[in-house]
Amino acid sequence: MPKSHAHAVSFRVVLRQFALLGQPLRVVILQRLARAPTSAGELARGMPVTRTAVVQHLKLLEAAGLVAASTQGRKRIYRLAPMGLAPLRRWLDAHMGTAGKACQSSQE
Repeated sequence: MPKSHAHAVSFRVVLRQFALLGQPLRVVILQRLARAPTSAGELARGMPVTRTAVVQHLKLLEAAGLVAASTQGRKRIYRLAPMGLAPLRRWLDAHMGTAGKACQSSQE
């Protein structure tokens, strides 16, 4: 795959991840999963949406590779998929290098 095509594919992945994380509830879900794997029902407790709504968000996050699921009995247990966040992290690292230096300079 030519480098420019690979870059374009990678950037599309990053754009999709940013779009998914633009929904605050999905960010909360990822934060909770970062603490411990859990079921959709447990994730829905204390949230202003139904379990069904949480499952729909989980499906989107899973399709994007940000969340992985396994079956334990009748439950699906969801966990954060750190490798799925790798494209976003690489993009942020690449762009924060220069931005981070600019922020650091302005604070001095």
